[in-house]
Amino acid sequence: MNKTKLKKLAITLDEFNKDVTPKEWKFIEAEQKYYYLVVALKKARNSMGLTQNKLAELSNMPRTTITRIESGSRNATLQTLMTIAGSMGKTIELRLA
Repeated sequence: MNKTKLKKLAITLDEFNKDVTPKEWKFIEAEQKYYYLVVALKKARNSMGLTQNKLAELSNMPRTTITRIESGSRNATLQTLMTIAGSMGKTIELRLA
């Protein structure tokens, strides 16, 4: 029986972190903030009992736009996110840091 050595398929977070550049960290942090905003909008929609279809009607945009934003397959503009939030009676607060 031929025994082959398997490559390690996972790395620790510390091993990953040492290979990430500061520029890459900035990108990761920006994406994380966008993701948190999208998740917050989806939670608000669900807590209000709105379907994607109803939210799309209120936002005056196609349901597929809502679906793609919530699934992460489309990056929405700030204006689009503000429109969605506004249609639920919510606001998005930004700060320049």
